[in-house]
Amino acid sequence: MRITPQIIAHRGGGGETLENTRESIGYALSQKVSRYETDVRALKDGTVVLQHDTQLTTPWGDSRTVGELTSQEFFALRGPAGQRPISLKAALEDFPTLTYNVDIKEPRALEGALRAVSDTDAWERIVFSSFSSRTLTKLRKRHPGVQTCLSPVEVVQALVASHSASKRHFDSTGAFAQVPLKWKGITVVDRVFVSWCHSQGIKVEPWTINQETEMLQLADLGVDAIMTDYPALAKATITARSAYLP
Repeated sequence: MRITPQIIAHRGGGGETLENTRESIGYALSQKVSRYETDVRALKDGTVVLQHDTQLTTPWGDSRTVGELTSQEFFALRGPAGQRPISLKAALEDFPTLTYNVDIKEPRALEGALRAVSDTDAWERIVFSSFSSRTLTKLRKRHPGVQTCLSPVEVVQALVASHSASKRHFDSTGAFAQVPLKWKGITVVDRVFVSWCHSQGIKVEPWTINQETEMLQLADLGVDAIMTDYPALAKATITARSAYLP
């Protein structure tokens, strides 16, 4: 059975809208994406907000860092077309039909992120990820049933296991392998890796896929979702492909 990959809007679709803004959430909804991927950091007063970089140059054109600003200062920022910043709690409250992929960018944002999800009772709409294996381990211990991606350490273990002669079982509560197509010249996502992940109950969701050729390649490999800065392009590409499938 052929899988039609779902579309995950990376930072809300940063190639088609201003990333990690209130407006980008509305845009992602208009594209009917399966999930809105975002990054969270903590302000000076602890409020957890949607923001990828430590410095606010992208997307706000401000030279200060996230941790320097109070809520009042951060929420006064505006994008070139008047786009507005948003907290994680507001994103969950104001857009209750959307599913989120929340990347914890710094340890100090973890507690506030968990509080925002708890306050809005949004556990079933959240997939957590992080480039910090320690952060994901801590999160899983606090909330054993929470949906998480494989940690960086687990990704390496999964890659090795998938290409080993024994195809050994993999012990992880992570249910999503969010990985690059290639890493430092090494192919990560191939048919062997996808098949092995599926045998372990792990969904494969490569990032950040912005070229049509790569979108089609990954769709043919049977990945479960494609994370992209261009959700409209991905949607059109995958829809066109599906029309020609037998």
